[in-house]
Amino acid sequence: MTNVSVITNLKRFKKMPIYVVEEHNDALQFIYSAIGGKKLPMEGTTLLHFDAHPDMLIDRKLKGEEARSGRKVLPLLQIENWIVPAAAAGYIDRVVWLRPPWANQFSDGTRVIQVGDDAHTGLLRVDSKEPYYLSDALYSSNLENSREFELTVAELSDKTKEKVGEIENLASTLNITEPYVLDIDLDFFSTGNPFLSLFQSINLYDRLEPIFSFKLPENDDAETIQKVNELREQQIEELENIFQHLEEHGELTHYSGIRSDMFHKVSDLVSVVLAEAERLNVTPDWWAIYAGGCTRDQGGLPYHISNEQEIRNLISAFSKLLRVLPTPVLVTVSRSTDDGYCPPDQVDLVQSLVLQTLNNLYETDDPYLYYLNVNT
Repeated sequence: MTNVSVITNLKRFKKMPIYVVEEHNDALQFIYSAIGGKKLPMEGTTLLHFDAHPDMLIDRKLKGEEARSGRKVLPLLQIENWIVPAAAAGYIDRVVWLRPPWANQFSDGTRVIQVGDDAHTGLLRVDSKEPYYLSDALYSSNLENSREFELTVAELSDKTKEKVGEIENLASTLNITEPYVLDIDLDFFSTGNPFLSLFQSINLYDRLEPIFSFKLPENDDAETIQKVNELREQQIEELENIFQHLEEHGELTHYSGIRSDMFHKVSDLVSVVLAEAERLNVTPDWWAIYAGGCTRDQGGLPYHISNEQEIRNLISAFSKLLRVLPTPVLVTVSRSTDDGYCPPDQVDLVQSLVLQTLNNLYETDDPYLYYLNVNT
């Protein structure tokens, strides 16, 4: 954790900056810039993360040395895997994920996770045995260059503010201390699932579940977990190879890999998809289908399109919670609408409500709309 002398030696922004990005991993560059400018410490920052998704996976091919390479890692990150590399580098040592009621990828509570390099491959891995990590074969019991970070998960609902003392109790449980970064994904307030629209007429998203799912271990002893992790890694690699071939060739007739049960399951699906694609006169995006399948391992992504009153009620709870927390060093806001996670017809309303809330609570600079600049 950051010591008091480090905090007192930090420089301060004249006004709190707010950075608005489209893709959530773009927020990390502003956190790294604040570290470089000595507005945040080199170690010991807390990330208070309002989101319908944890964003705490790891790119399965990311090496530990790449995670620790400073800003060089930024182009290697995606929206679902940008936080843990920053923890591996030591820049973030605590993540507090505030989730809406419909998101349950982690159970509520606090746990300590070790992150480091798998001793055999050098790939970045964690020692967590939770389904969120086992489902992507990201577990390793033998880590080098490891660091620990703390993950706290709690729910914030539109009902939280209605109970006497509930907001104060939640704030006490979270125990947010300075310095911290306030990070907000607008899909926290209303959450879409872009994969539901993939060939919806044949229920493709549901058809992917038996192909991509896997059975969780019955116990968590090291030998069982390691075996499950190895089997899951083999499954993911085989599926990746099959869909790579589909992306390049559009069919599986000349696939040179093993024609396993998994291959035949995908092959049967391909026949259905190609028939529907021909009917619709479109070309299947096999990588998008693969990406959708990768979200089906534990039942699928959260999905809840909020009505306007639900959004405003959540904004109210969000505001009441922030009011009893310390002031953040900076704020990052992700729109997450181009990829379909925050509904496009709601994103501007949600963004305006969030920015107005921040303006009411803090002395802020005008928000830097990075998403407009980068798109231009």
